[in-house]
Amino acid sequence: MPWYDIRASQFGTIIVNGYAYPFINQGVLEQWMPDLTYVSSFSYGFTPQGDLIAPDDTRVLETAREHGVQGLLVLTPLDEEGHFNSHLASQVLNNPVARDRLIENIYIMLNEKDFYGVDFDFEFVDRADRDLYVDLVRRTAERVRPEGFIVTVALVPKTSADQPGLLYEGHDYPGMGEAADLVLLMTYEWGYAYGPPMVYKKHH
Repeated sequence: MPWYDIRASQFGTIIVNGYAYPFINQGVLEQWMPDLTYVSSFSYGFTPQGDLIAPDDTRVLETAREHGVQGLLVLTPLDEEGHFNSHLASQVLNNPVARDRLIENIYIMLNEKDFYGVDFDFEFVDRADRDLYVDLVRRTAERVRPEGFIVTVALVPKTSADQPGLLYEGHDYPGMGEAADLVLLMTYEWGYAYGPPMVYKKHH
């Protein structure tokens, strides 16, 4: 089942994005297609060398195209075993050769599968890698925008720029706002679909 996030662009247009796993039920996928602007294929991983690890998302992307919905490549630090690995992100961000290889592989995959763009979804980014993450998004945008692709980034919901915690410190709102075309706030971090609702309490 995809997650849905609705955002208003500077032109007042409503954009609806749905994250879809490759194994999503076809009936559910078809049901939501008329309401979607983008379907985000969740998720592409990568190796320490910057090679992409691609899911079998052919069915999802073909269904999207049949309904006039654009596909986005979601990039997360998934390793070859399919596990989230924050250390993997740091490895690539701090290796210029791997970083350049990853950017080029993203460009190739966007063209190969006729994606509309790429969505960066790196969580638990080390504070020391914050600027490197912004630079990765910025340089990817510089590589793919001339071909008409967009670059989006998923950011954790922060209540202040200096909010402490591993989940928050590696996400630079101003930097990503300048680097990406669209930003998606992961407000589900405040209350996940399969958990209890969470309430933010302001401390005085």
